[in-house]
Amino acid sequence: MSDHMRFVPYLAGVTLVALLAACGGGSSPTITPTPAPTPTPCTQSTLYQQSGSVPTRTLVYDEFSAADSGRLDVTMDWTFADSQMGVYIVPAGTCALADFNARTCNFLIRSETTTKPRKVSANVTAGNYRWLVANFSQTDESAALQIVLSKGSCAAIGRASATFERADGSRSPVERMLHR
Repeated sequence: MSDHMRFVPYLAGVTLVALLAACGGGSSPTITPTPAPTPTPCTQSTLYQQSGSVPTRTLVYDEFSAADSGRLDVTMDWTFADSQMGVYIVPAGTCALADFNARTCNFLIRSETTTKPRKVSANVTAGNYRWLVANFSQTDESAALQIVLSKGSCAAIGRASATFERADGSRSPVERMLHR
């Protein structure tokens, strides 16, 4: 083979190395990781807080407003552990006694268990709402209710839990409705 023929592959290799070096070839590209977004800080504001008596077989209610969207964290406690109590959130101006007993209200929160204290949460938009507390038991009760609007990276306090039923499978109605 002639010297000229050996020189062609050598020249092609040198040219290729020069081209790669000019393009930045031979070095690994630098990958900058995308930083994780900073979580929105937790902010909480108490929208409603009250305690008082809840007579037997009575539904008490009042209305409140949420100025922003967020998560409603509702905490309710009462005196006697064996009392069947319920806590509910519905849009303001809705849920008459007959609708409540038929369970046809637009419940955003509906929690009817014997677990106390009751802690439930639901996401809501800004607006006006009504809370309702029901005493299904045969004993007058004293209850405390707190409603907090949580925004940002706040940990959830609970979820609405299953309903309780009487031995015959039906749900206890309440006899009267009292506005606080």
